[in-house]
Amino acid sequence: MFFLKKFVDFYIQSSIHVAIAVTSLLFITDFSNNLGTHIVYPTCVFFGTVVGYNFLKYFHIFHKGNFHYKKYYGILVVSILSVFGFLFFFLWLEISVQILILVSGLLVLIYPFLRKFGYLKLFFVSLVVTIISVFIPFYIAKLMDSDFYITFIQRFLILVSLVIPFEILDSSTDAQSLKTLPRQIGINSTKLFGILLVIPFIILEYFKVNSSLLSLPIGIISALFILFSTIERNKYYTSFWVESVPIFWLLALLFCK
Repeated sequence: MFFLKKFVDFYIQSSIHVAIAVTSLLFITDFSNNLGTHIVYPTCVFFGTVVGYNFLKYFHIFHKGNFHYKKYYGILVVSILSVFGFLFFFLWLEISVQILILVSGLLVLIYPFLRKFGYLKLFFVSLVVTIISVFIPFYIAKLMDSDFYITFIQRFLILVSLVIPFEILDSSTDAQSLKTLPRQIGINSTKLFGILLVIPFIILEYFKVNSSLLSLPIGIISALFILFSTIERNKYYTSFWVESVPIFWLLALLFCK
């Protein structure tokens, strides 16, 4: 049991779990709209997500060389291997797609400077992931139909909702100066805001040509995660279970195909 916990902790802390979740969102877009995205781009996104998230989480540790725990050595190895993996698959992509990925990467680098505007965090993160998982796949497929616009809005809404539990959990440790949404409007109002965003996410599905019945259960699951979010929840509630929603969504989509 101890070994399993250590493995799960490393799996989460090295950003492998969130990378699988983001890549799952990309495949959801692909399979739901029959885009036929080549495996090169999703693989590039997977490695790029590991690099991006680890950069944001551990840059100060890597920069100062404060490796007080062995886990950081493992995370550093995963990050370095992911850099090579990202570059290898990145070079196989078209130049226009490379530019879009680099722009997304620059947005990630801007993120630390926006932390003082805490309430913008959930919108900013959601927008970047939406660009990666919706805009670029549709762009690669050269298909910008009505389903693209609806899917883009839907994805942004559901991602903002899924970030809400993180905002609530972090509100107990965030600095008082950070203007996060829970600090601005309160935890209950933040929950209500997140749940209300789920409603248009579900409704918009019925305006799509390639509609799916999965939007309703995914919306309900997301709303329940928001409803039961508290500052007392342990890290696995958000960092594992909430981030698993896209993975379960993809598995359900594949099962229903």
